[in-house]
Amino acid sequence: MNAPGIKLTTYFSERDRTEHAFLADALLGLYEHHRMRISVLLRGAEGFGPHHGLQSDRLLSLSESLPAVAIAVDTRDRIEALLPEVVPLTTHGLLSLERAQLLTGAELQQPQLPQPAVSGPGLKLTVYGGRGVRSAGQAGYVAAIELLRASGAIGASILLAVDGTLHGERRRARFFARNAGVPLMLLALGDRDSLASALPGLAGLLEDPVVTIERVHVCKVEGALLSPPPLVAERDPSGLPVWQKLMVHAEEQARFDGHPLHVALIRRLREAGAAGATVLRGVRGFYGEREPFADGILSLRRNVPVHVVIVDSPAAVQRWWPVVDEVTAAAGLVTSELVPSARHPGLGPEALARPFDRGERGLPVSPPVDL
Repeated sequence: MNAPGIKLTTYFSERDRTEHAFLADALLGLYEHHRMRISVLLRGAEGFGPHHGLQSDRLLSLSESLPAVAIAVDTRDRIEALLPEVVPLTTHGLLSLERAQLLTGAELQQPQLPQPAVSGPGLKLTVYGGRGVRSAGQAGYVAAIELLRASGAIGASILLAVDGTLHGERRRARFFARNAGVPLMLLALGDRDSLASALPGLAGLLEDPVVTIERVHVCKVEGALLSPPPLVAERDPSGLPVWQKLMVHAEEQARFDGHPLHVALIRRLREAGAAGATVLRGVRGFYGEREPFADGILSLRRNVPVHVVIVDSPAAVQRWWPVVDEVTAAAGLVTSELVPSARHPGLGPEALARPFDRGERGLPVSPPVDL
């Protein structure tokens, strides 16, 4: 399968409820009912939303409701059919819609990836699949990280979901189980050639993989500024708002001013008035020239990938970008992406209106990735 896809992402608190259930259970139940090609539920480690209340797993008094992120990926028609049921459930948090190219099956063996746009961006490859594949006596995703590093990718990490669907089948993590079938998410960043060369091998290291390809703007690598986030119009030609997403990829032991980089960044972003940010913790990864990092059996301190995800208006991104630039002066990989449609309670109901035809009406951002 090689088709335009839509990624629906919901950022919320794990204790958020609908009328009859926790929001996380309600969303994953919907994704199971609609047999979404892929969906994952990721538990966050730290973050804040529009009301700027801090959530963190580091302090017991603040850890009762951690951030959560639910992602569903499928074709345009199937996501469009799902939206009317998802939107009424999400009275809190943030909903976003992003376009991506969707690949499965034979298309993974001889992929023809697009050329990035000219002004310094790259490509983001996301591989979703079951974690049960083994390679050389260890989890397949360990070999996947090594393969991406050898291929020349500028960064990659593995995030383990706690629930999800894979090709329409619900797969939940259980205590005291291997959870081999539960989906994981592999994020990889690089240029066209490095990711295309790695993809056929990656397809054999995860169970029944589903792949999305998106264009990204690479802002910083290991503290070096390549190009700041591009200036983006606040509204599309029809007057609807446009949003921007920054992701900071780092390792948990990276420091700024004596504090973990991701902790310092969350606090500085709150002070700067950012709309919200979520920290997701991976299990293995690398970026730039650094050796892969992951928890070791004999390690005294955890050192795994962390990702700070921030979605805000383009004007706000330009306002607080100096904060991100300062905190990542010595470490981290920073990317910028365009989000054509987003909604949270403060944005109003029009924010998700006509989300799929914006490019057809001349919106010069977040183009579909044509292979």
